[in-house]
Amino acid sequence: MIRIMLVLFTLIVLFKNAQLLPVNRLFGVTMLVVASILWEPISTLTGGGSIADFGALMNDLGIALVCYIGLRAGYDSFIEGVAKVSGAYVLINCLTVILFPAGMYATTKYSQNFFLSYRTAWFVIYLLALTTTLLWNANVGSRFTKRFAIAVAVAATLSMILQWTATGLFCFSIGGLVLLYCTWKKRNPFKISTVMLTEAAAFWAIVIARLMDMFSFLLVNILHKDVTLTFRTRIWDNALAAIQQNLLTGVGRLDAAQMEAILGYGVSHPHNRYLYVTLCFGIIGLALFLLIVYYANKGTINPHRVREGRIMMAAFIALLSAAQVESLSATGGYAIPLYLIAAALHCREGRRKEMGRLSAAHVDGARKNNYL
Repeated sequence: MIRIMLVLFTLIVLFKNAQLLPVNRLFGVTMLVVASILWEPISTLTGGGSIADFGALMNDLGIALVCYIGLRAGYDSFIEGVAKVSGAYVLINCLTVILFPAGMYATTKYSQNFFLSYRTAWFVIYLLALTTTLLWNANVGSRFTKRFAIAVAVAATLSMILQWTATGLFCFSIGGLVLLYCTWKKRNPFKISTVMLTEAAAFWAIVIARLMDMFSFLLVNILHKDVTLTFRTRIWDNALAAIQQNLLTGVGRLDAAQMEAILGYGVSHPHNRYLYVTLCFGIIGLALFLLIVYYANKGTINPHRVREGRIMMAAFIALLSAAQVESLSATGGYAIPLYLIAAALHCREGRRKEMGRLSAAHVDGARKNNYL
């Protein structure tokens, strides 16, 4: 009920100020995100299902609307606020990992859960925290922001090592190395089209061409991870077979038992974001997801914001790489702030014009007070 009231209040605020909303990249990406969220129940109803998880729908919609309003009100303040909150979450979660190595509580699915739930659910929150703390430090550059960013990075790394979250460590390492390389070479961020084409080639190699089979000696004989090799490749085959039968609109959002019936092997998601979105919401859902990522990062960035552009590029490399082996079915909505932050950074006409035009009275008043 609280989430529903929050969304309704946000919608009232938006409709009340509809005439003042500028049609720009931030607005366009927000509308694409809303369309993607609303497509999920439409796809589910089309597939003959029912909208059972209404709370998750309201949660994602609320995140999108609140982030849009926050970025419109003030980009720098929004980044600072998200960095402090998400960074605190990482620090608290790391503390619970240290204090309760066997887990704080158990659920029907996982026996080891911490402040931020099971370890595979940490990735998106950690990515949001690391990205916004780095952006905050790039904006302010004070001793506190630098120390806070380092503390969050150390806490995230330590907790992932203690619970051995291989996906998070690997994907954050890829994004971090690319960020260090671009910073060292003082080069502009890679184009999003280059990043997405690289990820598409990786998807083809891993899922379609079965590249993982080539590393069976490493996974099975050395690391003794036969489950990782055997289950995931067969799960992907089952997901691809189901996708072919519901290519356009997908099967809709299903519960755990229904997903297990499709995928087999007792799993409720296909361990691949691209397969998950296509299976549940069809080609339309996948197209919306890819369009959001592309449009949010398309184009050049302001020369004064190159550092922030590199950080966002590294964040999306980590996110799209993690999507190769994780469905992010329960936490995908927490990546919405990243899409909107990227859109705000890539606004063509500059920060002030794209975040909303100031009236002449406000401009004159600001100039008198030396604000402009």
